[in-house]
Amino acid sequence: MQLLTFLGTGNYSKTCYNWESQEKETAYVAEALAEFFQATSVRAFVTSEAMEMHGEQLKSCLTEVDFEFVPIPSGKSEAEIWEIFEAVVTAVEPGSEVIFDITLALRSIPLLVLLASAFLQKARNVQIKGVYYGAFEVNRDRPPIFDITPAIKLLDWLTATDKFVSTGSSLELGKLLSTIQQDFYTNRSPQSSKTIKPTRLKSLGTTIQNISRSLELVRPMGLMEEAAKLQAIPVEDLQTELGEFAKPFELLLSQIQEDYGQFALANSRQGDPKTVLKQQFLLLQWYGKKGLGTQGILLAREWIISALCIAQKIDYLDRNKRGLIERQLSLISDWQREKGSDESVVDYAPASISKTVEKVEDLAKFWSQLTEVRNDLAHTEMRVHSLGASKLDAYVKDELIQGISALFPEWIE
Repeated sequence: MQLLTFLGTGNYSKTCYNWESQEKETAYVAEALAEFFQATSVRAFVTSEAMEMHGEQLKSCLTEVDFEFVPIPSGKSEAEIWEIFEAVVTAVEPGSEVIFDITLALRSIPLLVLLASAFLQKARNVQIKGVYYGAFEVNRDRPPIFDITPAIKLLDWLTATDKFVSTGSSLELGKLLSTIQQDFYTNRSPQSSKTIKPTRLKSLGTTIQNISRSLELVRPMGLMEEAAKLQAIPVEDLQTELGEFAKPFELLLSQIQEDYGQFALANSRQGDPKTVLKQQFLLLQWYGKKGLGTQGILLAREWIISALCIAQKIDYLDRNKRGLIERQLSLISDWQREKGSDESVVDYAPASISKTVEKVEDLAKFWSQLTEVRNDLAHTEMRVHSLGASKLDAYVKDELIQGISALFPEWIE
């Protein structure tokens, strides 16, 4: 366990710091924390002024551990702030366990520590075991040590929320919910003495993660089932737990239920095929709005086949029947290519398609283009001539959804 501490330039006098059932008489909280949490190494970040005033005294208190001073500026400019950030990050080995003491930190350093902690967690796989503050001003004789680690969790919530809003992915939100309940019962933290205990957060987190994976991997049927589970959860049953253990998520719950709830359909494989198709078109639009072009292209191709299956009153989930529709679409695509501008070429579009789509030639052109784009995507640019990312993105935004809407207006109302 590594302890990172910061020294200021105040006049620090001895007092008895206490943490839970432990206490330590010292002028420096770092000495108490090193003992309470059995730190094996300590890095003290000091300005030249702090070093002169307290360096030797602090060092003499920590002779039993691997101890080093790390010089830092006072943080009076943006350049100095970044210098402090780099010093903190560099002092920590990837994969290590760390606790922070910000009791004596100057100016904006406590905030900087929180940001550095979040960075170390994400970029260096560092486990932040705690961020602590010795509250000398609360009780000068026996000041308590406060655990402000939840502030780092708030940054995790911020990151996860940003990902949900911008991409629609709630994997990180789901993990946070599941972790809260798991940690409550496995770590037996001070919270475990609370009257209210988390019992639904893990299942809620799992459902949200399943929805997110279904969205990312284009599992529309599974998505509808999981979204229905989410909608079936009584909000009032969750409010108490969320308010106690996951306040940030409480503020997001209605937005998540609204965003994912539009796809909800229990027993989707046994449901009305037209309803399923309408739900999937909502998903197609959602992919477009979130910039998920790959998923949109894959779903659009299968959506057209499903629509024609349903129109011909055949099982849209039957692989062989879908193959029949694909051959019909290939047939009209070949006809459209052969025809070009030659009006003498005989129209041999199957009657089953002619009855479903008013403008068969438009369908043929659209299917040919969609097939080419989908194949180009699947071959991952391993071709002499391939579409660039910007063209694929433009196709999804400007042509894909509009094309389906024009060809199948009655199916998407």
